Amino acid sequence: MKPFIVLLIAITTGSSLAAQTTPTNETEVLLLGTFHFANQGLDVAKFEDVKILSGKRQKEVEELVMMLKKFKPDKIFVEVPATAQKMYDSLYTAYKNGTHTLTGSETQQVGFRLAKECGLASLICADYNSISFPIDSVMKVMMANKQMNMLQYFQAAIQKEQNDFNEEIKTKTITQMLVDGNTEKIYNKLAGVYYFFLKAGDKTNHAGSFLASEQWRRNIYIYENILKNLDGKEKRILILYGTTHVAMLKEMMKYNESLEIIPVNKVLK
Repeated sequence: MKPFIVLLIAITTGSSLAAQTTPTNETEVLLLGTFHFANQGLDVAKFEDVKILSGKRQKEVEELVMMLKKFKPDKIFVEVPATAQKMYDSLYTAYKNGTHTLTGSETQQVGFRLAKECGLASLICADYNSISFPIDSVMKVMMANKQMNMLQYFQAAIQKEQNDFNEEIKTKTITQMLVDGNTEKIYNKLAGVYYFFLKAGDKTNHAGSFLASEQWRRNIYIYENILKNLDGKEKRILILYGTTHVAMLKEMMKYNESLEIIPVNKVLK
């Protein structure tokens, strides 16, 4: 039998099996993109501290958690390496027992609080970060090739992101910032942000493509970690991640017929 016929049969058979094994009930997915509450310097743009542990912000976080509680997630996925699951389970147990003080991170401020409110035994660590992020190399490639327009555009875009965020924290609550940061316009912009670097360097250099592919690879692994922790019985799940991750995950999830993405503004209102 010719190879392409074998391949066609395999694809057809696989499609039939997938149709038979795909859960008939959709799982509602709340993709909640967030900035880093603790201002840990994990993003290219560096933002001012939102002072998440202040009395004002703590009240806002509590109000946010109460809104999210109404969504009733069966599972909560957080931006913590999957390899740290046991350690995070211990921290969450200590928090429930009153022997752990929450750090300023969104995974604990929102994740731990919400999991406890919903009576969940644990949160699921789904992150994967064993990738390269050669942003400095890409910048050097631009410089070497005198791509000053690209450099200036990128620097201006980062500065605008920083300025906009720093203005928002003066007047908006945490919930308002999350609603504003989880729109289709924002997702579309962030899902394609790394494609900007594809033109970095000359025709013999692929530093920009490597940077973009590494970011998509990271999020494919995250998506894999999420899927491998689902058994098809979940009614609702919450994925609490940085907004750029959420934008990429949403692009991947739209091909999964067993998942229904719920807009953030339908829950946070």
